[in-house]
Amino acid sequence: MEQRQQRSRSSFSYDLTSEILLRLPAKSVGRFRCVSKLWLSITTDPFFIKTFGATRPSVLLCSIESHNLFVTSTHTHDQSSIRSYSSSQRIHPYPMKFPGCFSSMDSVHRLICIEDTTKPLVWNPTTGQFLPLPTPNMSSRSFDMFLGYDSFEGKHKVVCLPYIKTCYFCQVFTLGSGQESWKTVRTKLKHRHRGHAFGQSINGVIYYLAYNTNNDRVIMSFDVRSEIFRMLDLPSSIHYRGVLISYEGRLGCIDGDNKTRLWILEDADKHKWLFQDFRVPLHMWTLNLISSEENNYFQDFYNRFELKGCTHAGEFIYVPSRFHKSSSFIVFYDPVRNSCRRLKFEGSVDELNMHVFPNHIETLMSL
Repeated sequence: MEQRQQRSRSSFSYDLTSEILLRLPAKSVGRFRCVSKLWLSITTDPFFIKTFGATRPSVLLCSIESHNLFVTSTHTHDQSSIRSYSSSQRIHPYPMKFPGCFSSMDSVHRLICIEDTTKPLVWNPTTGQFLPLPTPNMSSRSFDMFLGYDSFEGKHKVVCLPYIKTCYFCQVFTLGSGQESWKTVRTKLKHRHRGHAFGQSINGVIYYLAYNTNNDRVIMSFDVRSEIFRMLDLPSSIHYRGVLISYEGRLGCIDGDNKTRLWILEDADKHKWLFQDFRVPLHMWTLNLISSEENNYFQDFYNRFELKGCTHAGEFIYVPSRFHKSSSFIVFYDPVRNSCRRLKFEGSVDELNMHVFPNHIETLMSL
C-alpha cells in the first residue's frame, strides 16, 4: 500500500527511473536492485523484465575449450551507416565451467539450449543460470534438440529428436509450466533429422533439415503452439550442406556449395521459394580491413570461412572454421550496402571453435 502511494505521488519519477534503468546493461540493473525498494520493485516487475533489452539485440560469441567458456558480444550494425571498418575486442573467460556443448539452435527469445552428456540444459547468458531438464524418454542415448518460443502463451519449449534415426515422434518439454516429464508428440510424417544441422526458430515455428523416407532432402517444421509437424520441399539446387538462417523474419537457406545464392521461403503452404544472389566480401583488402599478412589467408575465403547467420539488420556473419592467429576475426557483410566490418579478437584464440548467436537479447528472466 505504501509503495502504491509512493508511486502515485511521484509517477513521473517512477516512469523516468524505469526508462533510465531500461537503458542500462543487465549487470548494472542487477546491482541497482539493492539501491531502494522502489528500484527493486521496478526491476522485478514482469513488464520491465519483458521489455528489458528488446531494442538492443547483439551478436553473442562463445567458445569452449576444455569445458572453459569464453564469451564476448558486439552490438549489431547501425543501419544508417554504409561505411566499412575494422574494430577489435577481447574475449573474456566465463566465470564457471561449461557443462556441455551448444545445441544446433540460435538464441531463442533470450535463452540458449545446451546438450549435456545425459540431459538437456537451458542457459540464460545474462544471469548465468543453467536449468537442467529431465532426461528425454528415448531408447537412444543420443539426441538432437531444438528450442522454440510460443509468444501466445509466453512459453519456451524444448524439442528432442533421436539422433540420425528415422522417427515419427518427438519429445517436448515446456518451461515454466510445472511439467515434470517429457511429453511425446507423434506425427505421420516419418523423417530422419540430418544430425547437428542448425535449426531455426522463427515466429513460433522450429525449422530443421531432414530426410524423408525416400531419402530426399526436406525441411521439417514444428509449430511450437499447436505442436504440429509439416514437411516442406527444398529447392532442387540445395545440396547436402545447406545452411538455414533467419533472414528479415523469414526462413532462408544457403547451399554449402553455392555460397552466393540465398533461398527465401515465400509461401510455406505452396512450398514456394524465392532466391537472390549476393556478393561474398572478398574486397576487404581494398578497404584496408585486413593486413597484407592476413590477405593470403583470406583469399581462400570459400573454404575457410562459414556463414553462421544473419543479424536483424541484414548483415551476414562469416566465421572461420577454426580460429588461428592469422584468422582471429569474424566478418559482418551487408550485401545491400556492399559494406563490410571486421571484428578482430584480442588475446589467445588459437584453435577455438566459435559459436555465434546473431540476435541475442539480454534478459533478467529467472529460470
